[in-house]
Amino acid sequence: MRLLVINPNSSTSVTQHIAAAARMAAYANDEILAVEASGAPPLIVSEADARLAEQAVVNTVRSIESPLDGVIVASFGDTGADALRAFLPCPVVGIGHASLLTAAALGGPFAIVSFAPAVVPSMQAMVEHYQMQHLLSGIHVINTPLPDDPGEIQATTADALQALCQQVAQQGSCRSIILAGGPLAGLALRIAPALPLPIIDATMAAMQLQRSLQLFGGRADK
Repeated sequence: MRLLVINPNSSTSVTQHIAAAARMAAYANDEILAVEASGAPPLIVSEADARLAEQAVVNTVRSIESPLDGVIVASFGDTGADALRAFLPCPVVGIGHASLLTAAALGGPFAIVSFAPAVVPSMQAMVEHYQMQHLLSGIHVINTPLPDDPGEIQATTADALQALCQQVAQQGSCRSIILAGGPLAGLALRIAPALPLPIIDATMAAMQLQRSLQLFGGRADK
């Protein structure tokens, strides 16, 4: 399958993390086109950031002329996914929705772990948007200074995020953990061996959901 993986922020270094995670979940004959949204903020934290990013996502996708089998929107808020579905004939999957569905399929309550207190309101709203709040045991974040380059968030917070995931797992209130945020793409696989329960990489979850959608029809115009 030929997939566009769009990073709704403008950080090329975050796009590199996202692309690497997507390719780890890809098959040998899959083609992954990974881009960032031109004109978007470098990191999506506030509602204002999300509004700017949504238009940037739409403009960037409209500029791509080659045919696609599917699109993955690689921000946990699924920024621009609904707008893309309004005009694209192929399946559009947001990493937030895909990770929630994966957690629900694993059974029982799930927790969300991320990198900053500022992202909590948007993550809570996203869970409520998809009517999954009854399965959410909590949103847990670290509170450490973030680097200027969003692409460095993963490297500078990995140890703290692993420790927080271990604490959440030990509380016994969830059966899986979602590691949330585009800058964290690929980190879940690295810290999974240290945890006693499943930890979900949102980008990889979206890749698997896209594969299922291709199996059941793929492009709407075929």
